Amino acid sequence: MEKAFVNRLQCEKIGKLIGTTDIRSSFYNREFLSFDTEREIKLRVYFISAAICHQTHTLYHPKLNLWGWYFMEYTFLQMVKNRSALLNPGYLSICSNVDLRLHLQKSFSFDGDPTNCTLDRLDERLEMLLEICSIVKTRYKGSISSMIDGCNGRLINDGKGIYEVLAGFKAFSDPHKKKITFFLKLATDAGLLQIRDPENLVPIMDYHMMRVLLRMGCVEVKDLGLREGLLNKKMQASDEDIRAKCIEAIRIIAKKSGHGILKMNDFLWPIGRSCCHEATLCHDTKCMKEPCTFYSIVKIGSHKKCFFETACLGNKDENYRKLWEPITETSYY
Repeated sequence: MEKAFVNRLQCEKIGKLIGTTDIRSSFYNREFLSFDTEREIKLRVYFISAAICHQTHTLYHPKLNLWGWYFMEYTFLQMVKNRSALLNPGYLSICSNVDLRLHLQKSFSFDGDPTNCTLDRLDERLEMLLEICSIVKTRYKGSISSMIDGCNGRLINDGKGIYEVLAGFKAFSDPHKKKITFFLKLATDAGLLQIRDPENLVPIMDYHMMRVLLRMGCVEVKDLGLREGLLNKKMQASDEDIRAKCIEAIRIIAKKSGHGILKMNDFLWPIGRSCCHEATLCHDTKCMKEPCTFYSIVKIGSHKKCFFETACLGNKDENYRKLWEPITETSYY
């Protein structure tokens, strides 16, 4: 028996609403997508940053007020400007764990002091980075672009597509392809890659987006034990019951909205990051982030009310509004 199901009507309501607006051009013109360097370096930046971007709750730059992915973007831009060895797969493939750990600790601290690093799960991220660099050096002569271009822009291609090739890396082994699709989004937004079989795209699904879809009522939880666990933020053995349904919901929302699958991340990730978190804009009249991530990314005229409040079930019903994403040990998102 399924523990959750997709509320198609609710997904279509949300999709119709998203179809009335778009993403600000400034979001796609930001420095992380537009910085000037050779294509190989840019692909390395997007590939490596996507590979280690999971469970970044603790990642914070206090002086610049950068949390999570925004600190990640800032750090990798500094690596490019400083010609960091962390962007050299050849170097990393022969780098010791101790040296690589120190590189990461310095890079992800606000002042270069390794003791002030806020990037956690370092052993896990180190293992992923070292495996990536070893494989890329051995099979592709240290070139990310050679590996990607060998897939001919296809996601599925008789074992030679991007989804198929990248799934061989531990960092990209999620069966729902979250990190691979996130890398693809960065590369396509930056104009480095064109996907030839977009019908095979798997929607990006991270914890912010799952929380939002649950609260909106796009995914309904039937199992009382699972619902109780989500309401009380209990550790779950797996997130599969929710994640698979959320991915299905995104497909419906995207189709109704008229926007592409990859663009869904730009609408739903920022609302979960800022307006629909511990505090909710609809109920608490405040955001978790200042400035608001959603307002800075999505074309809306005002930020006094939540953009989704007319269609979101959680706006009026606490039973939805109090839901949380599944909490589980994972390196997938």
